[in-house]
Order: sequence, then C-alpha cells, then structure tokens
Amino acid sequence: MMNPRLRAMLVSVGVFTLAGVGIYVATPQPATRSMAELRDAGITDGQRVVLTCPERLTPRTKRRINDGQPGVLRPKQTYARIARTAVCFNPDGGNCLRPSDGVARVGDLQAELIVPSLRRDMVGLDPDGGEDAVDDSFQFRNDDCTLTTCASFDAGDGSNFCGRLNRLRLVDPPCMIPNGWRADGGWCEEACGVVDCRMVESDGGSRWYGFNVMRREQATGSACVPVECSVVAGDVPQDWL
Repeated sequence: MMNPRLRAMLVSVGVFTLAGVGIYVATPQPATRSMAELRDAGITDGQRVVLTCPERLTPRTKRRINDGQPGVLRPKQTYARIARTAVCFNPDGGNCLRPSDGVARVGDLQAELIVPSLRRDMVGLDPDGGEDAVDDSFQFRNDDCTLTTCASFDAGDGSNFCGRLNRLRLVDPPCMIPNGWRADGGWCEEACGVVDCRMVESDGGSRWYGFNVMRREQATGSACVPVECSVVAGDVPQDWL
C-alpha cells in the first residue's frame, strides 16, 4: 500500500483499464521532483512493472527516444507506442501482477500505478537532467495500453529494463506498412511507386500489396516500417486525434 508521503508527491493522470482491471495512474509533480526523492519516499516498495501505451510525442519525448534509440523515429513522427518503467501498488499489499504469468492478482483490483518518467508540466526543469531527465508526453490512449511484469518484458533480450525507475523505450507496434514517407515526413505513395515491402502468402510466396497496412508476421522486405494497425495512407489513426 502506498504511504501518505509518497502520495503527496503525485498528481493523477486518470483511470486506465488494463485487461479488464481498473488502475489509477499518477505521475510525480512538480517537474523538478527527483528520483532520489521518490526512492526516499518509498516508491521502491511497490512492484516494478512496464506500462506500454500509444503516445502523442512531445519534443522532450522525442529527445529522450533519440538519445537512447538513435534513428528509430521517422522525420516528423508524432505518435508511437512507448514502454515506460512503472511502479504498481496493490491496495491490500503484495504484487499487482502475478510474477508467474503477469495476470492481475484479483479481478476487482483497483491498483495505483506511478510512472516516474512523466511530469504533467516541465516548469523549472533543466532539459539536461541526467538521471532525472523526464518528459511530459502523457497523452495516452488509456484503453489501448498493456501492463506486463519486468521479467516478461525482458524475456529474450536480457535488457533489465526495470533496473532503473526512469526509463522509456519505443516499441514496435503490431503492424507494418510499405515506407511511403518522404524525408520531410510527407506521404508519397503513388510517387514512390513499388517499394520493397510485400505480403507473405499462404503458399510461402509474397506479393506487392500496395501501400496498405499488414500484420507484422505477414510483412517481408527492406522497406517495411512499423505502424499502428489503424494507420491509413500514412495518416495518424483518427481515434488518436
């Protein structure tokens, strides 16, 4: 259970529905709140987990992604699926997610989740904050997020993503599209012609499918780029706007 001292350092973002479970999400405030302060207030008493959501990217978020993952963002990209280290507090103690399978421990859990890397605003913050460099990109689609255990998120790459409180990472969305983006971020499609991104067919062959979205496992070729499955002709999904 979260202690009053830590609770006083937070501001609510809203209620997210994750796997049918309502979870209250909060971020530290003010912007200058440090990771050391959060640790001293007992944030590490909660269960570390990974929250992954679609986000509209702010300049600060882009800067942090480019620092940690150079080259992964397209020119003028304004949305992405971002994983962030989070800390979850069960209202009656214990883990929010079962370590064995990452499922919510009880069906009616109203847990509290803190996302240390986010702030509601950036007032008074040094953009070169080192360990405390944070961002303000909290425009989530809170009905399209996932919450996973650190072990599940790290499976296969040994990244120890939850080893620090203040982490974020761009993750690949579930679909791909032929690269129709110009260098300036515009969409070319017809002017680009056929590019090297094809759909794998049931017989093992592949064919040009046009500039259309396909599932990641269906896509093959050097010019396939990751997108949300609801992208059409390179446009941001309307339900994100």
